[in-house]
Amino acid sequence: MEIQSPFSPGEPEATASTTSPDAGSQVLGEDEFLQLLVTQLSNQDPLNPLDGQEFAAQLAQFSTVEQLVNIKETLEGNNASIDLLSQSTNAGIAAGLIGQTIEAEGNAVDWSGEGDVPLAFDLGAAATSVTVTIRDDAGNVVRTLEVGAMGKGDQTVDWDGKNGDGAAVEQGVYTFEVAATDADGNAVEATTMTRGAVDRVTFGLDGILLWLGDVPVPLEMVSSVAS
Repeated sequence: MEIQSPFSPGEPEATASTTSPDAGSQVLGEDEFLQLLVTQLSNQDPLNPLDGQEFAAQLAQFSTVEQLVNIKETLEGNNASIDLLSQSTNAGIAAGLIGQTIEAEGNAVDWSGEGDVPLAFDLGAAATSVTVTIRDDAGNVVRTLEVGAMGKGDQTVDWDGKNGDGAAVEQGVYTFEVAATDADGNAVEATTMTRGAVDRVTFGLDGILLWLGDVPVPLEMVSSVAS
């Protein structure tokens, strides 16, 4: 909190300069205010003591500052409690998502070695040509899927875990990208999504992570949940 110095401009400079943190500033903190007030009382002229009304005004000013400081500390304590409650609530929500299928913006998928992998994306408009390119963790192209025409909105293409030669690829995390064009050859915006079943949840410095196999998804990035 910041308050004005209790010294009036007419008081001796020596009294204020012994405790003021900045000789060119009249803005003080609570501790500095107390120091100056005590110094003022200790050095007042016995034959010309501090005016009672002025002293009362300074005490009232300090009382107001002290109340504001207490309010600030109370609010900070409440914020800490709210944060703790929020963390506890989010942890409960995350634990309840185990076994559920979630979707979040991203382009990583986990290939477990069997079954089909859904490659989900959202098209900003209808497209006459859609191509899905799958890459390994080194960025090498593993498979290119020519999908053809697709409508606007949420779309899914299943990948069987095979490369361009028809051989199954190794288990692991892969990424995919989508290129789409309309009838005039103009690019259509495509937003890739990471989709899968949550098999575990971790809590750490990176926040709450939902794991789809070996693909981590931050809880706050989840956009949809399905059983």
